[in-house]
Amino acid sequence: MSAADAAPEIETRPEVHLAVVRETVPFERIPELYDRAYPQIFAALDAAGIAPAAAPLGVMHGSPTAAGLDLSVAVPIPHPLAEPRGDVTGETLPAARTAVLLLRGDFSGLAAAYERLYAWIEAQGERAAGLAWEQYLTEPQPGGDPASNETLIGVQLDGE
Repeated sequence: MSAADAAPEIETRPEVHLAVVRETVPFERIPELYDRAYPQIFAALDAAGIAPAAAPLGVMHGSPTAAGLDLSVAVPIPHPLAEPRGDVTGETLPAARTAVLLLRGDFSGLAAAYERLYAWIEAQGERAAGLAWEQYLTEPQPGGDPASNETLIGVQLDGE
């Protein structure tokens, strides 16, 4: 199923504690940030004896600017991170009403999926609150089929 086939929904999502590496990054350097951040996060969690609580995420704070995207490369954890470890800090996604859309397929479909989700939010009379995320439900494998990727996209909404 592609973004065009999926049905957006509104869910009430719980608070989620995260271990993150957060930077404002130009769009063309986003893959480099992910490639650098995930090994740092997983090493910090391993050193602290903390197991991930769910699949990794990318969290976008606010709207893109000329400097790029304010992005947290993130791994959910069961409790707040007690102290920073190098570039890895703690962050918490607040509990919120969230519009979600499941994208099945290559990451090249993310931009169209976001466009569809934001258009759907507006059509529902809702407003985005300035925090969006994508959760990588399947881990891409070298030589794997990108069509089997599943990414859950979420946009937190204003209001209760």
